[in-house]
Amino acid sequence: MDDVAARCAGPGCGRPLARAATGRPGRYCGPNCRQAAHRDRVRRAETERLRALQLAEATAIAARAWRHLEEDAGEVADLAAAVVAAAAGTSRQDLAVTLAGFREAARRVEDLAVAYFDATGQAARLRAAAVP
Repeated sequence: MDDVAARCAGPGCGRPLARAATGRPGRYCGPNCRQAAHRDRVRRAETERLRALQLAEATAIAARAWRHLEEDAGEVADLAAAVVAAAAGTSRQDLAVTLAGFREAARRVEDLAVAYFDATGQAARLRAAAVP
């Protein structure tokens, strides 16, 4: 007894499958659809593997950047206090040296903040792009 109830599971196929009276029902209309489905599964698995690697890398970059950002932000706060003290001091040269250190620390904080922002954004996009 053959009846047509199932459809081919091949990607983009959907042809009706004739069901035999006995045995396990078929999933594909032929070897081409079976091979196409296999290739599709392999392609999806590879895409997911690469996405997971990129996500792990972005998360690690964000974690490193955050740790350094916290440390350097504390240094900037200390240098800001030193700038105020040097401004109230008597030596313009001391003020210039303190300001140079402050600018360098602030530049590092800026670079780390941008790196953290970019890495967390990339991680969010990769999480959202998870293969269903």
